[in-house]
Amino acid sequence: MNGSNLNPNESSLFGAVFALLLTPFTQTGAVDWNVYDRYVDWQLSLRPHGLFASCGSSEMAFLTADERLELTRRAVNRAAGTPVIATANVGASIEEHEQELLRMSETGAAGVVLVAPPGLGTDQKQLGEYFARMAEASPIPVLLYEFPMFKPHFIDPAIYGQLVRQHRVAGIKDTTCTLDGITAKIAQGGIVYQANTAFMLESIRQGAGGIMAITSTAAADIVLSLWNHALVQNDAARKAAARAHQQLMFLDAVLGMGFTATAKHLVSRHGIPMSTKTRSGAVLSAQAAKAMDIWYEAVYLT
Repeated sequence: MNGSNLNPNESSLFGAVFALLLTPFTQTGAVDWNVYDRYVDWQLSLRPHGLFASCGSSEMAFLTADERLELTRRAVNRAAGTPVIATANVGASIEEHEQELLRMSETGAAGVVLVAPPGLGTDQKQLGEYFARMAEASPIPVLLYEFPMFKPHFIDPAIYGQLVRQHRVAGIKDTTCTLDGITAKIAQGGIVYQANTAFMLESIRQGAGGIMAITSTAAADIVLSLWNHALVQNDAARKAAARAHQQLMFLDAVLGMGFTATAKHLVSRHGIPMSTKTRSGAVLSAQAAKAMDIWYEAVYLT
């Protein structure tokens, strides 16, 4: 890829709400491919602007490379043109990341996502050089993701801006969970996605280009409602956006009681027979299940 800025087609391709995908497992811990296909179809029925197939919510750090590739490939095949993106540098060996990226680009994904490899973020200049090499090697557009599991995970706004301007990086999923953190990246250009629910509305008003949040794993319809209403400047839309924001704040709190098991339980309430089994070790407590049921019934059944 060359060092020019994104063209308008790429900017529109990656804008707005990306639904994060969960990975369903059988009780033995194997990927439940049949349930995954049904889940992807359900997510697509909600009409998000894109799908994020191999991500933190998919428990990507606990999947094999082949599983991450197959999850992405299946999502692409079912998406019928809806953009699918996936993280492409999860393997433990940095030396193998370029090959992993190339394999992911062959799945049909619209873009690949890069995270800071564990420990590399201590030297932001070195991290920037790593991202630049990977972006130049990629045959498809690249996004960055401040993945909290790989520490240190934050990316300096100036480094991000340089990658946007010189290496055609399309955007970044910000996880600073502060308004200052995300606005500093917005000022650098590209598409900046908000992951934090509390500052979601304010970030959109400040120019955030999209949302990639854990609430979209099981309630992408409400995330879309927030996004669509936040872009309209009238009293009715502002009230609708505020209402959706409140619903997502409550959901975010309940999801935190055992994510991703909590999200899988909510998906099952929507009629997709997804087990709450995880590989991360997260479990669904009776309290969390009850809290999720109360939220579901208040939002969808009343």
